[in-house]
Amino acid sequence: MWSWNLGRLFGIDIRVHASFLLLLLWAAMSSYTGAGTLLAAVVGVAFMLAVFASVVAHELGHALTARVYGIDTRQILLLPIGGVAQLDGGHMRPRVEQLVALAGPVVSLLLAGLLFTIAAVTGDVTPNSFVGALAWSNLGLAVFNMLPAFPMDGGRVLRATLARRMGHARATSIAATIGKWSALALGAYALFTGSFMLGVVAMFLWFAANSESSHLPPWRPFARFTTPKQTPTRRPVTVLRDEPPVEGTLIQDRYGRTWVIRRDRGHWN
Repeated sequence: MWSWNLGRLFGIDIRVHASFLLLLLWAAMSSYTGAGTLLAAVVGVAFMLAVFASVVAHELGHALTARVYGIDTRQILLLPIGGVAQLDGGHMRPRVEQLVALAGPVVSLLLAGLLFTIAAVTGDVTPNSFVGALAWSNLGLAVFNMLPAFPMDGGRVLRATLARRMGHARATSIAATIGKWSALALGAYALFTGSFMLGVVAMFLWFAANSESSHLPPWRPFARFTTPKQTPTRRPVTVLRDEPPVEGTLIQDRYGRTWVIRRDRGHWN
């Protein structure tokens, strides 16, 4: 809903949300305000489209790695804050989730290396050039996504690592809690610096982490864990035939069922 299909890559639908137009408008206005020319506005929009082409490559890294392990991708949705590869299936094995999560940043790092090489050949690797700025954007995309804040890639790697020791539910609760605290810290930094986009990203992180952990018990890092009390059980005793029966004695038959000897109307049961 409120998205358009841009086409298919490797059999995966690439869709863009309608709010993405607001981001392009913001890029055009910012570039035009800074340089005062229509050409600067066009270059600003072209640069934003190039950045989101890099985001598509990042998400394809996740999707194609998941496909290796038999997990399909419904679609890749482009939002103003980035892209989301919507994978099919339930919980992935920890090792598979680690590899799928790492694939995106690896693609971004490879793109950054390629673009830095091209920028070095052209003689300008600073963010002032188009290629240089795109290279730095891919490097920033890889580093930012590897922060251990769920649901970003680094947070998913953290969850998969914790799930090896404590199970998926508790690992998700811990990773999501760290993600929410990271979102609060990022939001505070956005208010301090006046960065609108960082504030939007912080809100997205908070709601995504909260949605993922809403059905799980909260993580209390300083809570004391106690072993549940076990109800003592009486050890069943097998009564020999030549012994007189004693009322209240437990016996166990060959099927493992436990019986209590009691006197009822003069007969032993």
